[in-house]
Amino acid sequence: MSRLRKSRVRLRWGAAVLALALVAAACGDDRDDEEAAPETTAAADDGATETTAAPEGDDGATETTEAPEAEGEMFGDIAWPCGPNDGLELTDSDVGVTADTIKIGSGDDRGFATAPGLNKEQGDAMEAFVAKCNELGGINGRQIELTLYDAAITNVVNVVTQACQDGEFMLVGEGFSLDSLQEEVRLGCGLAAVPAWSVSAAFAHAPLMIQPVPNPADRTPMTMADQLSQLYPDRIASAATVYANYAATIETKDKVLASYPEYGFNFLTNLEYNINGEDDWTPFVLQLKEAGAQIVYFTGSCLPNYQAFMQAARVNELDIITFSDTNFYTGNCAEANADGAMDGLHVRSAFIPFEEADAVPAVGQYLELLEGTGGETGILGMQTTSAFLLWATAAKDCGADLTRDCILETIAGYDEWTGGGMHAPTNPASNEPPDCGMLIQLVGTEYSRIAPEEPGTFDCDPAHNAVVQTTWVDQAQLDENRISQLFIAALQEG
Repeated sequence: MSRLRKSRVRLRWGAAVLALALVAAACGDDRDDEEAAPETTAAADDGATETTAAPEGDDGATETTEAPEAEGEMFGDIAWPCGPNDGLELTDSDVGVTADTIKIGSGDDRGFATAPGLNKEQGDAMEAFVAKCNELGGINGRQIELTLYDAAITNVVNVVTQACQDGEFMLVGEGFSLDSLQEEVRLGCGLAAVPAWSVSAAFAHAPLMIQPVPNPADRTPMTMADQLSQLYPDRIASAATVYANYAATIETKDKVLASYPEYGFNFLTNLEYNINGEDDWTPFVLQLKEAGAQIVYFTGSCLPNYQAFMQAARVNELDIITFSDTNFYTGNCAEANADGAMDGLHVRSAFIPFEEADAVPAVGQYLELLEGTGGETGILGMQTTSAFLLWATAAKDCGADLTRDCILETIAGYDEWTGGGMHAPTNPASNEPPDCGMLIQLVGTEYSRIAPEEPGTFDCDPAHNAVVQTTWVDQAQLDENRISQLFIAALQEG
């Protein structure tokens, strides 16, 4: 197998950040559409809690293509897009928008009984950043009214239905594991979204949606596959997957199976576990041992399932390297590894790790703000932060004419976005994953980068953006612009 050409890119921090070149096809100009939603009052039941906000502040705004002139307090290398009204004549410009307020919804799966607090760092980030933004003056003087929805994984249809009934302007910074189930309802009420992340092909390619770090179903970043193949060339021929029995993890597992063999991975077995947990993980460990697996892709959540699996592996002396996705980088996961059972976990990331916060202002500011509000932290929390800042930047640029269409069209005009320097550059409207990434490892109760080794750097290569084809992509019914047509009738009827 020939080794792909790679480049090492270092992010340099200060008042500005050096741009990383991304080769990404721009095809997101058609990700706009109509609006429509029932206009009702605020608040929420069905797992929703309403908050308004206010800590400390700064102001100013900038386009994402170049570093701004500092007008006040900065978030990383961008000026905060929040501030008072500067002479605009504000009106009730869209559903959930008045001259004084903007209603947005967000949320996570924190109420999932098997893993209490699942992805709670997302909602915590939204509360902290909305509070900060409101203290700065809101968006052009409009105060943000935030409602957090708890989908608890299986309740996603109900909470999105509630968001429609609540008359939310948009969903911002949310991440729901079963996001495919929400789509008919979301599109039916014209509820646009700037989510933290996507899982399903139906949502990753949906109309009325742009995300800051795209995760399309028909493309996948291969940086981790390349890095692992170089670090563990003798193990990748004996690989396996362990995945939960629900759509979100099955889709991600299928993307790995469709793409990693290009880098020499040979998958010997694929084991499905119960999303609600297993009474005994020993049978899984013994099957992997019998198959001769030496490196395992585990998808789901770190706690409690992955931890229980690895504790069983340790008891049964199964020597494996494991790898997984961004959601496995959390403080709770690290703290739970006091016994070292999860040592050797490798996590892919396009975000600068917290351990380098002193060198990267945006990461340090994220941690400081969450510490001040008592919120939990994780890379998914930084993804939510990036989504909120992307939405807020576009909302400021829309000025008095704040509409869903304007938000999506404005974001489509930003050709580079880094969330203030928290992550590798992306082109959100292109719906292409970043070409740059790094590999992080858990040892004891601490994470550390292992590839590339130099702090503040990413491995970058346009060839790391691989095209994949799975049944999930087929089912999403993508058009020539890679927009899902699966629920287009609901959008048209709405």
